[in-house]
Amino acid sequence: MRARWALLALMVIAQAALSGPVLVYREGDACPHDRPASAPRISAEQAIERAKALLPKDFCGPTLFVSGCDFEPETAFDSWRVFARQYKLVQGEKRYGGLDHSYVVLDAVGNCIANIPGT
Repeated sequence: MRARWALLALMVIAQAALSGPVLVYREGDACPHDRPASAPRISAEQAIERAKALLPKDFCGPTLFVSGCDFEPETAFDSWRVFARQYKLVQGEKRYGGLDHSYVVLDAVGNCIANIPGT
């Protein structure tokens, strides 16, 4: 468990050092801890759905500049990290340039460890 927190801290510090000030939610509505440790483990698809629910409203559009998001889940150290990347459809092709991305880190049962929107 300590290794997971150490890795998470290192990821957050490294990202902050490279990109400047970053909002990181670890509690509250943006990062709920509402599932018991005895709950069933979540799948990659469930991790994506949980991450979608924790992103800021309209993060994935549709808006004038954002058509949607791609989600890439990965598992490590008994947790999920879901990378959400905005895209704009231009002539049927996804364009990512100049748009935001976000990370949601979840434990094995779907409790939020960190929500790092709009990095």
